[in-house]
Amino acid sequence: MEYDVKDFQHEKDSSMASEIFNSAVAQAALKELQKLNFERVYTYLYAASCPQLTAKTSPTLYRNLERACEMFGLDKVPKVFVTRNYREMVSVIGVSDPCIIFSAEYLRKLDEETLFGILAGQVSAIRCEHHRIVYIAWALEFAASYLPGGSIAAGKLINDWKRSRYFTYDRAFALATGNRALSLRQILINVVPQKILDKMELGTNFDAFAEQVDFFLNGMSNVQTGLREAVQVFSDKDWLPLRYNEINKFFNERS
Repeated sequence: MEYDVKDFQHEKDSSMASEIFNSAVAQAALKELQKLNFERVYTYLYAASCPQLTAKTSPTLYRNLERACEMFGLDKVPKVFVTRNYREMVSVIGVSDPCIIFSAEYLRKLDEETLFGILAGQVSAIRCEHHRIVYIAWALEFAASYLPGGSIAAGKLINDWKRSRYFTYDRAFALATGNRALSLRQILINVVPQKILDKMELGTNFDAFAEQVDFFLNGMSNVQTGLREAVQVFSDKDWLPLRYNEINKFFNERS
């Protein structure tokens, strides 16, 4: 089955990405960066120093990547590189010719079902042009820093989008695997040690994270909620309870 973008792109991701992408300031800044060949320099740093994974060296990964591309309607299979960068588990780089970068430590821990879900998430990000929006957002932040109050105004929009793009990623992971427990687990896998995560019974009546999710959505005081909104102006940190709630809603709506 091939999914259309509207099947997995979250509505907030779509609307905010459009607002950023169509910004006159962002488009002007992007043109200036293109003149400097910034993308070629940035991509070269990865392509020159990170080993490329191929169908010959990584047949399981490429089999699942091709399957994800077919499922989510991506015509060109992206290149995949591996790095020892511990700060980023997996990401997409580039603008005109996006590539996927995996952390070696992260990649070696993945079972095949989880790997397929993660690849589906990265493919969906390319289909939704997240790699282009990240590049434009960087240009917009750079340009806004020279305008009075511009960095604050641009920062909130960009930070909100950086959070909402994970909703799209989570939906793609869910569609690829069809596994609610695994999809919920994936949201926390980078912040909770595996031995603890195994005991959290995610998605069941004994879900150890459910109480925090409920407090984040419904239990905060007005002061706490206001503080949360203020923090969004200065930080792009994703709200795990919101992601957790969104993917549960996605499964419920499809059942």
